[in-house]
Amino acid sequence: MKRIKKISIEAFRGLAVIMMFIIQSGLILAQQPTHYPDDHGPIPPTLINILIFIGGPILLFIIYYYYRKRDKKKKKEAEREIKAKIESKDEDVTQA
Repeated sequence: MKRIKKISIEAFRGLAVIMMFIIQSGLILAQQPTHYPDDHGPIPPTLINILIFIGGPILLFIIYYYYRKRDKKKKKEAEREIKAKIESKDEDVTQA
């Protein structure tokens, strides 16, 4: 009986969430943006725009590459330490 009650409560919660999403999607899709500018020309090549749109992504890529390389290096060092511990335990067992 408890299992049926638990399933029915979970089903009710799921249906409630689905209904909420359906109701909210109608409201969200009905909104129209009014704050966009009318001119859709190219971005002027000022120093700030160059730094934001060219330098920013390049800097993010360099930072990502550095941290990924550092994580791989740490992982290899941890694997070497584990391997060394296993080998030292094997040597202790064979000597005893």
